[in-house]
Amino acid sequence: MTGSRALIVVASQTQGLLLKLLLEEQGIEAACVDALEPAVVELYRQPADLLMVEGDGSAPQVLAELRRFAPAPAILLGSAERAAAIPLPNDAQWADPADSRAVVRDAIAVLERRNAPPTVSDILKRARILIVDDSATYREFLRAELEEDGCHVVAARNADEAVTALEDGGLDCVILDLVMPGTSGTQLCERFDRFRRRRGLFFQIVILTSQEGEDRLTASLTAGADDFIGKSQPMEVLKIRLMALLRRKYMVEDHLQRMLHPVPSA
Repeated sequence: MTGSRALIVVASQTQGLLLKLLLEEQGIEAACVDALEPAVVELYRQPADLLMVEGDGSAPQVLAELRRFAPAPAILLGSAERAAAIPLPNDAQWADPADSRAVVRDAIAVLERRNAPPTVSDILKRARILIVDDSATYREFLRAELEEDGCHVVAARNADEAVTALEDGGLDCVILDLVMPGTSGTQLCERFDRFRRRRGLFFQIVILTSQEGEDRLTASLTAGADDFIGKSQPMEVLKIRLMALLRRKYMVEDHLQRMLHPVPSA
């Protein structure tokens, strides 16, 4: 677990120092603080891979605030009675601090899962994707395939509907057919690329087409597409390549979120 870092937020200095010692015995760097404000300062000093927070009544609010600075998994420290009374936030689990070594075992398991490469499903569950294709049959086929993996999917029949969807914001990727009514997919790709550059957006553009020649690939990538995939390819190839594009996108966005947040006073 060398290289991983945990932040412990508990009122009891004794409990916090014990957990810190046990974690460091396992090669996990740990910092221990007793309240929210010093925890935020500590996260600015160095991000954490795991948040360990005292599971009292304020735990959900404390965890939500900490995750503004470090979107990390969490362990809430509390008894079974507390666990039954307090709703469990997303990507968090309970551990009873009465058994410190069990808590550390739980921490190691969480960090091992976090450090594992994300799966296609992990990435696609986060994704908001716009499909632009004039074929209703293919649109709905592709929507069903992506929604099966947890994607949020928006579909558009033409350029106007696509631009309206982009205006609403929040999209991660546009999957675009080359053959479109009233315009070429390449022209629409150029339009989308200008749109994202002018607005400082970071959605990816993927050409998905039955016209798979090298000249089409070159024209599409030159026009601003981030990838070019033939419709003859298996669906799993499309999903893997979407995962690769979106993984890089989310990595950059998560890093910028941490870097651009205003630094709090100590």
